[in-house]
Amino acid sequence: MLSLQHLFSFAACAAISLTPSLAVADDQFPSKPIRIVVPFPPGGLTDVSVRRIAEIARQDLRQPIVVENKPGAKGFIGTTLVLREPADGHTMLAVTTSVVLVGPILSRAPFDPIQDLSYILNYAGPSHALVVRADSNYKTLEDLITDARERPGAITFGTVGVADTSYFGIIALSQAKGVQFNHIPYQGANQTLMAAASGETDFAPTSNYGALLKAGKIKALALLDKERLDSLPEVPTFTELGIPWQFPWVTGLAVSAHTPEPVRARLETAFLKAARSEEFGAFMKQLDVPRYILDGAAMRKELAERIPEYRQIAQELNLTEK
Repeated sequence: MLSLQHLFSFAACAAISLTPSLAVADDQFPSKPIRIVVPFPPGGLTDVSVRRIAEIARQDLRQPIVVENKPGAKGFIGTTLVLREPADGHTMLAVTTSVVLVGPILSRAPFDPIQDLSYILNYAGPSHALVVRADSNYKTLEDLITDARERPGAITFGTVGVADTSYFGIIALSQAKGVQFNHIPYQGANQTLMAAASGETDFAPTSNYGALLKAGKIKALALLDKERLDSLPEVPTFTELGIPWQFPWVTGLAVSAHTPEPVRARLETAFLKAARSEEFGAFMKQLDVPRYILDGAAMRKELAERIPEYRQIAQELNLTEK
């Protein structure tokens, strides 16, 4: 059986060997069903939003779009699988902050998020909140901080691992307030949310909380961002509470950098149309997630600007892999 390291090495070599000649003629694209690889388990924000936008874009692309979950290794497994496939636009990757921004900063990634990927669009903005059970004794974030000071390391929270951007944010919180939390890693974002809602953990920094919030199962103490959400006007932000952290925005789609530009542009046109549709807007509103729509070039530009910024933050928090 191939080790993870060998898989990554093989994937990187395969990606480099791909050339635009593998793509079908532009006027024939797409010539078969399109596959979107989600490098996370089912149920999280990325998974549910990709499935919805794909369903809408399918009407324009006139081919079935199949979404497959390929979780593992901080999202790197799914990414390298996409880079192994022919660069003909028929295999796409769901990209998030953890996969193309924070993950490669915090640990050694088997790909370069700027050189190896070509971006289609970004469609969602930051909406992460620190949530607790509805009947939690914590009424405010300061309540949680006070308890953490009195019981160092006893307060638990869950994320999908140390390369998760949410984990990054909680480290910023703990250092800003001089407290220590107990981190429990889970396989997927939905699991971290359910753990907080059930009381298995004390809190969770997560995005896919809208349904449980409306059902009265959880409550939000703070947003991991600098601006409040219209849907949660009473919930303060990390910035307001003196925590130097803003959750980055990346939620979108990409393909191999070797994909011919006309093919990439065809996908961009279809998915931008889907992202801007009233249908998708209504869906995102149900999730309490704001749309933040960028075309591929603008997405790549912002990502390239944010990587040095967050690398510096990671170094200051002593989170980079030695």
